Amino acid sequence: MKILHTGDWHLGKRLYKHDLRDDHELFLNWLADLVDERDVDVLLIAGDIFDTTNPNDGSMSLYYKFLTRMLPLGRRIIITGGNHDSASKLNAPRELLRHLDIHVVGCTSHDCADEVIRINQGSTDLVVAAVPYLRDTDLRQSISGQSYEERVEALRTGIRNHYERLADYCHQTYAQVPLLAMGHLYVNGASVSESEREIHCVGGQAAFSTEHFPGGFNYVALGHIHMPQSMGSDGMVRYSGSPIPLSFSERANAHQVLELSLENGILTNVCSIRVPSFRRLQHVGGTLEQVRDSLEQITAEEGQLTTLVEILVEEAQESHATRLHFEQLHRDYMEAPFSIAKARLVFQNKRQGLESLLVADTHLQDLSYLDVFERRLDSSLVDPENRSVLLETYKQLYRAVTEQASPFLHENSADTLS
Repeated sequence: MKILHTGDWHLGKRLYKHDLRDDHELFLNWLADLVDERDVDVLLIAGDIFDTTNPNDGSMSLYYKFLTRMLPLGRRIIITGGNHDSASKLNAPRELLRHLDIHVVGCTSHDCADEVIRINQGSTDLVVAAVPYLRDTDLRQSISGQSYEERVEALRTGIRNHYERLADYCHQTYAQVPLLAMGHLYVNGASVSESEREIHCVGGQAAFSTEHFPGGFNYVALGHIHMPQSMGSDGMVRYSGSPIPLSFSERANAHQVLELSLENGILTNVCSIRVPSFRRLQHVGGTLEQVRDSLEQITAEEGQLTTLVEILVEEAQESHATRLHFEQLHRDYMEAPFSIAKARLVFQNKRQGLESLLVADTHLQDLSYLDVFERRLDSSLVDPENRSVLLETYKQLYRAVTEQASPFLHENSADTLS
């Protein structure tokens, strides 16, 4: 049996103002071909299928077009919800999709049978514990007077208990059958990228570790972290990572899907399959003159989507002439074989406090909620001890508000959440 592990598609994602629909369509076409060519039996999609809880029509069309293309292949597909996904939207067609061998677990129901899928492929059996993103409210009851440390421990215990219940259920119901788990959470020690600037989710709060997963899982297929990596000593807890770069900090990532081979009830191999690069992302920095020189060297690449360029101009002294020349960049390169996704101008002689720089052309949507609050602390010259307390308090308040927020709020804050 062959199993393919992917996740963190983020359909509908925009890179600054640039829609990545073409990138996603090329990836999904490649993925469908790969499943067919390599004769994959089971496809695992570990959360964050969409980038917002209210995906647009184009994102939904890509999703269902891919599932429709998979139907003639007769492969099993297991989809779990992520923190960016709307559980209700994922679950809406669940009963219909189940008859098509597509299993969707948008959120936990606390019934083990709803999250456990058994797959028979000839003489090979497999059980998958399809755990979606676990929200704070899924794991603990709010108790008045609890300290932050007590709440964190309650979350950590809740995650561990959830996986232990599933492991016990699987071992009792499907003894001697290979067992895989899925998850969408932050595992302590995982490396994150710019598009995950603030890991505010359950895993980040609870600092969940690989040793907290109960014994008996042959492999744990994780989503949520966009940088592909294996966790733990045996390498059997893995993030597949995002299949395409979702920020400029991810441009050098080894984008991949993971293929697992199961033979005679034993997981024999985990193989990384590189996803082709469909579009080049390039960062250009330096003085205005250096940036212009670098831009002149960028050429179109045959067979690829238009290159997106992120520009950071750094000048020693502020001047009106420099601002005018900087603003001219977009106009000068409108017909270039690349597109400027974002351009920023920094004057090093303008400082706010000891560390921060005066940055021209910075927009609120480029900052996370924590970035904004930290800038407020900088301007008030808050001392380190009080700063730490205020930051932690602000994170707690933010988490409390977002747990109760409407889908509209989640959609508009999605660019700063992971």
